Amino acid sequence: MERAIALWRAQHEPCTAQTLSFLKTLQNSYSVYGDMLLLPSTAYATETAHGHRESLGIQPEGLDKLYATIAKHMKITHIATTRPIPLSSQDGQFTRDNVLRSPSGFQPLYGDFGPSACADPPTLEDFNAAYWVTAKQNGIYQTWAPRWTMFSRGNVSEKARLLTLPSVLSAVADDKVRGCAAVDLYAGIGYFTFSYVKAGVSKVLCWDLNPWSTEGLMRGAKANKWKAKRVDDASMAGVAKWCEDDDVRALVFNDDNTRAGVVVEAMRSSLPPIRHVNCGLLPTSKGSWETAVQVLDDGYDGWLHVHENFAVAEIAEKAEEVREEIEQLVAERMLSRYGQESVERRSVKVDHVNRLKSYAPGVMHCVLDIYIPKYAPS
Repeated sequence: MERAIALWRAQHEPCTAQTLSFLKTLQNSYSVYGDMLLLPSTAYATETAHGHRESLGIQPEGLDKLYATIAKHMKITHIATTRPIPLSSQDGQFTRDNVLRSPSGFQPLYGDFGPSACADPPTLEDFNAAYWVTAKQNGIYQTWAPRWTMFSRGNVSEKARLLTLPSVLSAVADDKVRGCAAVDLYAGIGYFTFSYVKAGVSKVLCWDLNPWSTEGLMRGAKANKWKAKRVDDASMAGVAKWCEDDDVRALVFNDDNTRAGVVVEAMRSSLPPIRHVNCGLLPTSKGSWETAVQVLDDGYDGWLHVHENFAVAEIAEKAEEVREEIEQLVAERMLSRYGQESVERRSVKVDHVNRLKSYAPGVMHCVLDIYIPKYAPS
């Protein structure tokens, strides 16, 4: 990057103070994923590249030449900038929750990122026309279409933690014949799904509403040489054979995770015991807690991995509130299935609080490992 900027500057002297500040920001803060380079959105005054060229003190052709020079010397083919995923999106006069986590702040700067519009839902032709990037973290490939799907850069340490987490490894080792299963209720492109698979979990059931995310998960699984199957209503009748196929490591549902409980109950006899459930953040995981409790196998120790944002000063207090709410959900499940005497036999506890990353000033994105002991009837 330093060499590319130096070469560009040699051909574009003198530079204004605004230009020098812009170049310094580019040089000191960028990320490379596969053949795509992301420049920091903080370098730009406004949302789009074309709207702020004058404020950078660079003519359009000069900025295009800068990106081409960077691409050549960084040995990449695509350059873009992006902003944090918005919590809501505008649809005409209406504001809607951005439940698909669409990267509406993504701005291509250099290279062909594919069409800017697609069918709803996207077709195979849409998928094939899009630009896909593949990156490797913790020895695991992940694939996504940056125009259509978010990529969470800050979760890399949590992905690594799952690979060696004692509760995951012990669950894998407990039954050497059947192994164990996990459920990822916010699978995305396979952020945590792939960590479970690499750690040795036999089957991971994955839910995500965004078809671009589930397509990325399927492509990522292929890049890692793991067999995955996409499940829809038409293929549910034959899903038992995939559950029993040791080569199939991931079952992928492009569906609302509120249906996961019903689906798992229908498949449970064909699955290894479900010991771990991932509850993501949109912007809270609370809506998935009841489903998470429902899909765990009652006869085995289990864990929920709950993602939440907490004020730093309130982490311990909020973690206890989450524990209490989940314990209440467990009690309700036990009462409905096994009767009053079973309720007090599953005491939920917080195994660990992982302070993953800063979400905002004074706010921390945390992952709570919630332990739910097995139910052993007398």
